[in-house]
Amino acid sequence: QPAITLKGAVAVIADGVSAAEAGKEASETCVRNFISDYYGTPDVWSVKTAGQKVLLALNRWLVGQSQIKGHISTLSALIIKSQQAYIFHVGDTRIYRLRDNHFECLTQDHSTYINKDTVYLSRAMGMDTRLEMDFTQVEVEEGDIFFLSSDGIHDYLSDKTLHTVLKELNNKQSSDFEETCQSLIQMALKDGSHDNLSCQLLRVDKLPDAN
Repeated sequence: QPAITLKGAVAVIADGVSAAEAGKEASETCVRNFISDYYGTPDVWSVKTAGQKVLLALNRWLVGQSQIKGHISTLSALIIKSQQAYIFHVGDTRIYRLRDNHFECLTQDHSTYINKDTVYLSRAMGMDTRLEMDFTQVEVEEGDIFFLSSDGIHDYLSDKTLHTVLKELNNKQSSDFEETCQSLIQMALKDGSHDNLSCQLLRVDKLPDAN
């Protein structure tokens, strides 16, 4: 059976902490290794077990690297398998879902606010040997659009703005997601974002029959 049937489709976004010396390497490692290691897990493992074990191992490696220089990154992963979406989340990257005209954020930021200008990450990959991750499982419907973003985008564009831009994708049979992501990045830059600007879009066009 193909990997997409056994393991599902995977999307990951990670944002290296700028205060950490090796934030960029940490975020690249998170994305690359989560995907390759998840697809390498035993087929008998559930999505939840596989994702959690991969994240724990990845976190241990990052913490080990952080002894030399800081490898700290946020990570939000979305796995769509059969009729379900599985979300693994650490930090302040986000995963949103647009269903028909209803737009909602499916993750919760792990942030501590000191004042309006000072926000600290309370959880991140590579920050602590004990990893606390959020796990969420939701049903998927054909037509669902998932949007993954870093804080360089969602801290500068309101949910209302994101919703307005993304709902245009409901109206097109085939959409240029790359173009939509680029326009959101440009909007965030125009609004003064100087942070890492990353985002991904997925639309569920067809689902397998429920087993």
